[in-house]
Amino acid sequence: MAPVGHVESECTLQRESTRTERCKSHQVPNCITNIYHLGKSIQDDDVLGDLPCSEARSHSLLDILLLSQWEDHALKGNLRYDVSTCQMKIVSGAKKFIAQLNENWNLNTLMDFEKKSFQARGPYCFSDVKPHREDLLICVTFGEKEGSELVSSSILPKDGVLVIANANPVEYGHIFLVPYDVHKMPRLLDKRVLELMTQIAAEVANSSFHIFVDYDGSESMDHRGFQASYFADPLPVELLPSIPVYGNLLSTGIYIGEVADYTLKALVFVSKNFNKTVQVVGEICAYLCDNGSAFSLLISDCGKKVFLFPQVRAPFRYQLSAWECGGYFIYDTQSDFNHVTESYICSLLASVSLDAHNFKTLKQQCCTAVSKFMI
Repeated sequence: MAPVGHVESECTLQRESTRTERCKSHQVPNCITNIYHLGKSIQDDDVLGDLPCSEARSHSLLDILLLSQWEDHALKGNLRYDVSTCQMKIVSGAKKFIAQLNENWNLNTLMDFEKKSFQARGPYCFSDVKPHREDLLICVTFGEKEGSELVSSSILPKDGVLVIANANPVEYGHIFLVPYDVHKMPRLLDKRVLELMTQIAAEVANSSFHIFVDYDGSESMDHRGFQASYFADPLPVELLPSIPVYGNLLSTGIYIGEVADYTLKALVFVSKNFNKTVQVVGEICAYLCDNGSAFSLLISDCGKKVFLFPQVRAPFRYQLSAWECGGYFIYDTQSDFNHVTESYICSLLASVSLDAHNFKTLKQQCCTAVSKFMI
């Protein structure tokens, strides 16, 4: 990924929020943060079909902002390692799984972050943002103007998403996306949060940018943070064909497919209509949460596609992360990296996959959900 410079002067920069915005916000002492307000145009029904998503086009404002802020954070020595120097390879075989050698990788770092960030400490996710003040890059929220704008302020909007650098990155630009008012929501994976996450992916408009979240099926872990990072190449699951489950883009505006020839049973939701995507995926997430089912979500293709990876929940079985579900694996020893095989990865994916009966039930639930919103 080529470095991106600092934010250009094309953005509108304001120093303070209005009184109306303050009523919806929370003062953060000694913390001036860039607030990125998504323009109303990004919320149009057909925006997912109209926005370009290509590396050939110029970077969007939010894309430039995320990359420049993350790179500046890295240059200051705030990351544990330079993930861009990690050895990479394509695992031999038809699936083209991606393997990374990262001897500094520590999954516990992600778990520690979520444990500290999502414990109940008052009405806000971070009562004063102190634990992550130096790692806080920007805050993204819904805007009221036609176009997007950047505002510098010490006022954090309650309906915003805090963008926090991950000091233990999986890939380039790895960040946490944490809803600021998370403890006032019935569950993290509700329609409003999914809507904002999908809009962020659409506004970034970079096909390398992926947003993901994991849910282990337990009530105590309902408040989990979204993450995002840039992957230089498409994840293996994104390159596979799909078997139609419901609809098509021409007649219904939404398509649900079963990922074909993949040992982990998975679904992909594709839509040009923003609201339909959010409503249907949100409905299925609620269904899985209510049934205590583990799953991972992967938002890709600038918000146009959402992959759902349901998983078997068992105390003795390791839950795969969203990037692992997508075919991207990290190894912390040279030996494991050298000897990984496609058959081993396939067996790992199969070990957490739903059986045929439960997957059929989930597909039926998807059809029921999308039919409800098509009326």
